[in-house]
Amino acid sequence: LSEASPFTHQADQDWLEGDKEGKEGSDDDDKNHLAGLDEVDRNIAAKQQAEKEREKKRPWMHKGGDVLAGMLAAGAYAYAGRGAGGVTESAACKRFCEENGLNFVVMQRIHKMRKHLARLAKARFKDAEGVAAKTGGILSSMAPPSKLQENLLMQAVCAGLLDNVARRAPPGALTDEKERYPRAAYISCNSSIREPLFVDSRSVLFSRQSQLLPEFVCYDTIVRKPGKEGSTVSVMKTLTPLDPAWLATLGKGSHLLSIGSPLDIPLPTYDCKKDAVLCSVETKFGGRGWSVPPLLVEMYDVTKDASSLGKKRGTIAVDDSFRWFARFLLEGKVLNDLAELRPMLNDDPAIITRKKPVSKVALVVSSLSGAGVDSAAALRKHWAEKDDKFLFRHMKGWTKKENVRDVKRLWMGAVKRNVKLWREQNTSR
Repeated sequence: LSEASPFTHQADQDWLEGDKEGKEGSDDDDKNHLAGLDEVDRNIAAKQQAEKEREKKRPWMHKGGDVLAGMLAAGAYAYAGRGAGGVTESAACKRFCEENGLNFVVMQRIHKMRKHLARLAKARFKDAEGVAAKTGGILSSMAPPSKLQENLLMQAVCAGLLDNVARRAPPGALTDEKERYPRAAYISCNSSIREPLFVDSRSVLFSRQSQLLPEFVCYDTIVRKPGKEGSTVSVMKTLTPLDPAWLATLGKGSHLLSIGSPLDIPLPTYDCKKDAVLCSVETKFGGRGWSVPPLLVEMYDVTKDASSLGKKRGTIAVDDSFRWFARFLLEGKVLNDLAELRPMLNDDPAIITRKKPVSKVALVVSSLSGAGVDSAAALRKHWAEKDDKFLFRHMKGWTKKENVRDVKRLWMGAVKRNVKLWREQNTSR
């Protein structure tokens, strides 16, 4: 991100007449050597040269964008030199760059930066794992990142460039009476940037076929180039494609993310790791308010806001976190000790969240709400400190007659084990 592109390039041809796709590629560099040819030969030579450049560029094409493509090039450059040092390494690396369409000077600077960062890692992170932290050097034979690592790296890049996110311009998003914008145009999440943005023709993501361009990208900088008839073209540099589902999670807590009312679909879930009932909320990103895949938040926080307002928030009522917790508890999703409970019940626990006036449902929900219990930790604490018969008194109305003894045995066993667990955890503290 801090260095120029390591890839050498043949300047793109000017737009074809009437074709604005690729407007950002209107660059006249490197065409002087064609000046002595007639128009037909000049076009043939330009196409041949462009094809040669594409062949050199092909090994570095990466769906993960320019950052990951540059990372692959940096790894290959280090492997080409094999850490030999001196003239031998420099000659091998220079030959490798010439054969594979890489800028030798830029690659040298990137390689020096990697070595410098490795020395800093050893000095600052002595206890960390990894070659750099332990040796202060880089491994020339390091394997490329796995798919999972690539995905995490893309998310890391996106997290640092959240205010530089752009998406393909939806129909009608760009309106100008004087100009008709191409399908390859993007719009920025920053509402102060009003002009259309285009993929840099030198990016590994660039394509003249607009349908092949990613829907969402993040970019490092915008460069404004002169276009036709005195106009300017805004080009996005150093692009990384992104999944819009990342934006809610990565943008959580920032001014770029707006959280609205809870959604009916998807249904709330119980997260064992967070020990909380989660629900999806309406989520919008950026200054233009783009709707993105919903964020999962703790339902109790949503119902607490509704309680403070003294009304419903969307379709969520003030006791819904306790209502859904009661359902998940009887379904055996909260405590493994109650996993066998459901077949012994005379009703499906799903009736708890249907909000119909059923007395046995009201008793369970009101008990949980009154005790402030909507998590496994809170339930264990209440059993251990206040009442080990909590909720058991209401189970009679939920139990099949032939399973009364089995439910009692299962329930009391679960209470005993969870109370013991709570005491062990709190004693150790």
